[in-house]
Amino acid sequence: MVKIEDASDAIAYIHGRHKWQKTPSFERINRLLDALDHPEKMNRYIHITGTNGKGSTSKMIAEILRTAGLQVGMFSSPFIERFNERIQDNNGLISDADLTKAVQKVAPITERLDQELTGGPTEFETLTAVMFVYFAQHPVDVVVLEVGVGGMWDTTEVIPDKLAAVITNVGFDHMKVLGNSLAEIAEQKAGIIQAHRPVILGPLADSARRVIVDKAQSVGAPVLAYGDAFSTVSETKNQQFGETFDFVEARSIRHLELALTGDYQQVNASLAIETVLAVAPDLGIKVSDNIIRAALKKVTWPARFEKIADQPLTIIDGAHNPQGVAALKQTLSERFSSEPINLIVGILADKLFDEMLGMLASLPNVTIYVAHFDAPHQRQDIDAHNISVPGIEVTYVNDWYGLYQKLAPAGQPIIFTGSLYFVSEVRAKIKSNELGEIDDNFTSK
Repeated sequence: MVKIEDASDAIAYIHGRHKWQKTPSFERINRLLDALDHPEKMNRYIHITGTNGKGSTSKMIAEILRTAGLQVGMFSSPFIERFNERIQDNNGLISDADLTKAVQKVAPITERLDQELTGGPTEFETLTAVMFVYFAQHPVDVVVLEVGVGGMWDTTEVIPDKLAAVITNVGFDHMKVLGNSLAEIAEQKAGIIQAHRPVILGPLADSARRVIVDKAQSVGAPVLAYGDAFSTVSETKNQQFGETFDFVEARSIRHLELALTGDYQQVNASLAIETVLAVAPDLGIKVSDNIIRAALKKVTWPARFEKIADQPLTIIDGAHNPQGVAALKQTLSERFSSEPINLIVGILADKLFDEMLGMLASLPNVTIYVAHFDAPHQRQDIDAHNISVPGIEVTYVNDWYGLYQKLAPAGQPIIFTGSLYFVSEVRAKIKSNELGEIDDNFTSK
């Protein structure tokens, strides 16, 4: 049995479990939870899936509910700076001590199941069980729960009591697992729908929408869809950061302000508002306009068009698939079109990098660099040998940090984008103030 004496041991144990695998079975997680006396049954859940926007939407839902006076748990992925980010409640990130205790409870069972099953619990199954154990020991009014991948066979789908299912959008990502068409991917994401519980939908292509609405109707789940039941009207003008918008429904809320940046964040915020309004009666709360207004104004979410330095203006954005890159492109074209921009991109090799680089290269004021970074879990980033895209001029660099030091004195905006693993690496390095050496005027934010 592996010794788990502190948080570093606990995190190493979770990461040391065998890696993610998508199989049409819940046998491993059910066996694990059964031995733990089913901690997942101790709480209620809002379940969230989608190709993009899960994290921001989850954070906004949680913040509104907390501002309304509830104790709210949150489970998300991946983390940006600290592993503990993945499990949060009103007190913030799970403490090192509580993480250690939860892993100490789960680990002996995973070790036993390693002997009893062909391939014991995976890394994500182990982490999910740790999360359930923590929230059973520290009960909350509701847990805002992100899926890992997809929905239908995602480990989180074992939860028994959903207040609502939220599907932010459907795009092309994880196709080897979820399918090669939007309809196939939508079918996987529709797997989180629970009978007679509301389904809140973001903007969807018709092929994806039909699949999800058909599934909802077949189990008597009411559908609240963006563009039908609710929508947004943008009031954002002449600003590079933040959003101002109206939420439009039977009950409209004017002049909402977001610290988050991007038109898509207005949509994510509307999904959060609609979700909270849908579940409020079940949670026994009333949510005023002022509660929503105050909550949204203070929400932050790292690595989503986040400014991390002023001199030079440095932004990170985890646009790791074509849908995310399209959103980044729109933000840049609307708010950063008047000056040259340096784009430093780090992309995993299993992503649609040709399409992503093509979209970014269509911006007339950008210079694109593709950078090496340390991809985790035996995954590979794209390298100099496979970034040849017809008609696109790209410079490859092995050292993004050195490139940043070289570009910074010119004062032009620098934007890092691509894999969340990459922008997390960048965020940690730059926000550590190690770049004070560039010049005396450099300041981190």
